[in-house]
Order: sequence, then C-alpha cells, then structure tokens
Amino acid sequence: MTQKTDRKELRKPDEFQVVAGHAMEWVAANQRKLALAIAAVAAVVLLAWGASLYRSSREAKAGAQLSEALELASRPIAGEGAATPGTETFASKDERQKAVLAALEKVLSEHGGTLAAQTAQAQIGFQKVKSGDYAAGQKDLQEFLDKADSKHPLRAFALESLGYAFEGQKKLDDARAAFAKLAEAGAPERAAFQTARLSLEEGKPEAKQLLEQVAKDYPKDPVATAANERLELAAMPKAEPGQTAAITPAADPAPVKGAQKPAPKPAPKPAPKKK
Repeated sequence: MTQKTDRKELRKPDEFQVVAGHAMEWVAANQRKLALAIAAVAAVVLLAWGASLYRSSREAKAGAQLSEALELASRPIAGEGAATPGTETFASKDERQKAVLAALEKVLSEHGGTLAAQTAQAQIGFQKVKSGDYAAGQKDLQEFLDKADSKHPLRAFALESLGYAFEGQKKLDDARAAFAKLAEAGAPERAAFQTARLSLEEGKPEAKQLLEQVAKDYPKDPVATAANERLELAAMPKAEPGQTAAITPAADPAPVKGAQKPAPKPAPKPAPKKK
C-alpha cells in the first residue's frame, strides 16, 4: 500500500512545476505588461546601483582622509626618541593635537553621514577628553553615540570616555550612568569595574566589596588586576592630619654641564706671631 502511495505521489507534478506552469501561463497572457514592468525594475536597479556606487566612492574618500588624520596622531615629537629618517615631526604635543583635531574636523565637515565621519567625531571626543577639555569632549562623544549604530566598534570606548568626561566635570551621577551602559555595549566587565572604581573615589562603604567582586567575576580580564591594585591602595593607612612623611637628606645635585664652578673660599689668614 505504501509502495503504491509513493508511486502515486511520484506521479503528481512537483509543486514548483505547478507554480512555474501558472507563471508561464500568466507571462503568455501579459507579455506587454511584463515588458513594461521589467523596464521599470531595471531602471530602479540601475538607480540603486548608481547610488550604491556613489556611496562606496564617498566612503572610500572619507576613509582615506580619516586614515591621514589618524596618521598625524602617531607622528613623533621633535627631540622625543629617535624618529625614522624622513618622518615628519611636530615641535610640541600641542602642535600635534591641533593638527589632528583640524584634520578630523575636516573629515566630519566634508563627509558627514559616512561611517568615517562618525568615527572622526568619536576620535575628536577622545582627543579632547585626553587633553582635559572634558565639556567639549562630552559634547562630541554624546553626538557620536546618538548618531552611530548600536553595533559600532567604537561604542564601548565612547561610553567609557563619556564617563570620564562627566567625572572630570565632577558630574558623578552622569558618569555612573555612562559607565553602566557599558554592559549593554558588550563590556560588562568594564561596567562593573568602573562602577566599583567610582564608588571608591566617592568613599562609599560598598566600594571594597564591589572591587572584590570584579576580581572574582573576571579573574582572567585586565580589570581583575586593576581592581586588586585599587584594593591594595585602599588598604594602605591614611596619613593623620598634620602628619608629614619622613624627609631624607637629598643628595647634592649633579653639576649642570657648562655651568661655572663656584670660586674657592679664601684660606684663613694665619694668626700673627707674638714677639
């Protein structure tokens, strides 16, 4: 019975063949309509392809310009270490900072809406927070987080930097909220550590327990080492008010090269002999 059923089923036309048959019948009856539809679809495809090509070209230009801006940040400062022959240097860190920010701002203004422009805005925020311009850095980082995709690779870094920007302005509640969002950005270990560290900075009684929990929950992550270091610092006895550290006599400073030596003191005159 089963064998007969199987053979009967095999004799049935395949479902795809049935659908294809109906489709062919429709094509035969609507050749003119189909030709017009294909032309319209082709036009849409061409437009989409052209837009895609334009976007790809724009992203490529923006990416190249961003790469040049980031390269400036890696250039050495004159007099600091041995620079590779032919490598341009900056006279000071401030000069390099200004050049990097100007290049990043150019990417942002000329290629707005691209992934490279979003990345440039995050980098601008990082640079400003690093230099201590916390309020300005906060503004750029918040704008990046508002516009960037939730899966942007710099999102976690931006949230942590935003937390530091708030902390630098003594806005500790805002800093705590920014650090807490690290868990949503795929960095729960950083969220736990920053919450514990901030609690220690504020002198909260639960800070020690939070740090211990970080070291316990993430023993193989660098946050465990950082948490243990802060626990050791917290365990050190605090100096009593008015107490000063013991001062040891300082060694005589080495003479400055090229400086004049002090004139020798005149020898004392011998006392006159009595007659």
